[in-house]
Amino acid sequence: MTDDPARRMAANPAYGDGYFVRTTRFRRLGPDRVEAVLEDPFHALALLIHHDDQRLTAVEGRWERHPLSSCAEAGGEMTGLAGLPLVDDLRTRWLQTEPALQCTHMFDTLRLAAVHIAKGRADRRHDVILPDSDADYQPVRLLQDGTLVLEIVIDGDFHITAPSAYSGAPLLNGFARWAAERLSAEDFERLFLIQRGAFVGRGQRMDITRYYGRDGALSGPLPATCFGSQPERYAASLRLANARPGLRREDAALFPFA
Repeated sequence: MTDDPARRMAANPAYGDGYFVRTTRFRRLGPDRVEAVLEDPFHALALLIHHDDQRLTAVEGRWERHPLSSCAEAGGEMTGLAGLPLVDDLRTRWLQTEPALQCTHMFDTLRLAAVHIAKGRADRRHDVILPDSDADYQPVRLLQDGTLVLEIVIDGDFHITAPSAYSGAPLLNGFARWAAERLSAEDFERLFLIQRGAFVGRGQRMDITRYYGRDGALSGPLPATCFGSQPERYAASLRLANARPGLRREDAALFPFA
């Protein structure tokens, strides 16, 4: 979806009784291998991550669904991230790489996976859920292995209005600094999952089908902010007809891929 919430897009006429769901799942395949999967109505991807308990030794990425034609080769770019250290705190940034040259969704999933591995966690699934709602009152829920662990409400400017402990906090510009200074590592990770899900989830309000087959920049990220929007491939990018917006209540968390 667009990375500019202020950009006016065609409204989704079906918006009103659906859900946005973003699922992130981590599964141990062996002592040195972890599979990470992410799926939402606009993306479906998988990473196979090899590690030696200290660093990533190999990273393979593949798409099941991607929104723009220019995203197609993003998985191949992930192979260059082998050698990055495992980190047990998501607030720790990898200074050895430039995130804007990677697919944002693959890169974020890899960061979360590195923390998952470093902490020695068992298999885990996260679901971020946004029910269709008013622009100025958007609840966002985070489930961990099916249990609700955090719920917030944001307004139309992406500021948190509830719970009171987070009231007034930015969920868009300034989020990382605000959260890193105030939250524990675990709370930061949970709010990071919510922030990424909420940002993509607001795309449910857009009638994405109007942009199928059209210039990717009309409904995609700002130029040069991710792999698919780099100038060498963005000019020829097209929006692909593979989104699954408007999930109903009965199928909210039932992604066949994830």
